[in-house]
Amino acid sequence: MDLRGEDLFTVAGSLAELIGAPITIEDENSTVLAYSSGEQAVDQARIETILGRQVPGKYRQLLEDAGVFERLHRDTDVFYVDMGLPDMTPRAVIAVRDAGRSVGSIWAAMTSAPTPEQESILRSAVPVVAEHIAAERERVDVTRRMQVDRVRALINGGEPAFRAADDLRLEGRLTVAAAAPVAIGRPLPSGLLASLGLYLDTLAVDSVAAQLDDVIYVVIAASEKDVRRLAEDFLGRARSGATFVVAVGREVSTASQAHLSRGDADRVLTVLQHARSGGVAGTMRDSLASVLALRVADIFDGLGELTPLAALTRHDVQHGTDLVATARAFLAHGGDVADAAAALHVHPNTLRNRLRRCVDSCDVDLTDADTRLILMLHLKLTGLRDW
Repeated sequence: MDLRGEDLFTVAGSLAELIGAPITIEDENSTVLAYSSGEQAVDQARIETILGRQVPGKYRQLLEDAGVFERLHRDTDVFYVDMGLPDMTPRAVIAVRDAGRSVGSIWAAMTSAPTPEQESILRSAVPVVAEHIAAERERVDVTRRMQVDRVRALINGGEPAFRAADDLRLEGRLTVAAAAPVAIGRPLPSGLLASLGLYLDTLAVDSVAAQLDDVIYVVIAASEKDVRRLAEDFLGRARSGATFVVAVGREVSTASQAHLSRGDADRVLTVLQHARSGGVAGTMRDSLASVLALRVADIFDGLGELTPLAALTRHDVQHGTDLVATARAFLAHGGDVADAAAALHVHPNTLRNRLRRCVDSCDVDLTDADTRLILMLHLKLTGLRDW
């Protein structure tokens, strides 16, 4: 069987003709790489596998429980799998290995165990399929590396970004979005990059995406408003939406400015990850205060006990007062004593007494604009760190 010059679908079709059974070729993750076509009888499991380009979870779990995948990793010869299910015809299956490593498998839907001749044909197909899988992986790896290089050039801005955008035919305004796990240190959902690419392709959105470390960067030829809308829609559709967040940068007019959009996205991403609330899309417009608070975190940390918040906290600890809560409510309500008192469930005069104590005991005057600014930023930072 000399099929080395043919594609994997031709290999699957030729195998099906030779052994008289429908063929599916899968990778080691049960993703469909190729399958035979024609008028051969099929079952529901095969139909769903081909339509979804992946063995459905319910069938994969049954095969897992039956030890089929364990045998694929262990055995080198053809074996017969009969699950006794009306919607899953028995299969003859053989593992595909490349340099001793399992890279896939060949499945033939057969109502009876394979004959010695059919087994021999399946064995002879293994090196051919292994060669095809290796070549496809090399092609995919080259394409992925090229994609990563172009995205990296784009998000770094300048002349290289302009050339990368030209290569990718990304014209006009651009917006950078960044997707990352809901919390720092967690992994991205498996297959997220592919799902996002398919989503954007389906909508015919001009874009390019690549994963750099633990972040997926997407450069989209659209406005910030439209990119946020796309991000929210994708988060709502993705089954793993609750496990990641999306930060959207500013819209820029040329690719050479894309680093500005990427910078926004990175800063907003940090804020979203501090919040640890998945399924959220954010922009600089709704995250600016938190971004600023995180940017000055080192300054506050360096000042230690010298900040207004530290003075109020120290007094509360030493005297059992509620000055920090008082300051937070007073600032949150724009300096309105009545509203702040209502939020704290105290009389307005009680609140005024506490405000005077802030001045007399801690030298923190909440009527001073600079003091308010410093306290608001520090309280915002504290809130981010407490999430």
